[in-house]
Amino acid sequence: MPQSPPFGIPSNTPQPGRLGAAPQHRQGSPADKAITIVLVCLAPPVCVGTSFWGVFSVMATASCGSDCGGAVDMAIPLMIFSPWVVWLIATVWAIVRLVRKQPAVWVMLLGLGMATVIYVAANIMLFTGVG
Repeated sequence: MPQSPPFGIPSNTPQPGRLGAAPQHRQGSPADKAITIVLVCLAPPVCVGTSFWGVFSVMATASCGSDCGGAVDMAIPLMIFSPWVVWLIATVWAIVRLVRKQPAVWVMLLGLGMATVIYVAANIMLFTGVG
């Protein structure tokens, strides 16, 4: 005769030692942790470089004066601040995943891809607006 579960536990809940028991907490791979930490640490210098490019891109607007248009007015702050915002969001999300022992390197790679797309779009907006 099968043994009934303890009071308060539904009969379909997996019990330790029984077939179909809940899996144990998995450990994230050491390579995933190492690559994620390296990407988190290497991203700020890249963000500094992209922000400087955004700041110095203001000089490209010298030919059109103060009325370059809304696209240029939006592109420069986007070039300066978007890498930092994306890096901050991706880093917080990756750290949360590392603490939960889940793979996190894809979060940083996704952030890198997003930052690149936003940054290239801002450059295109700037240089097509300037003409």
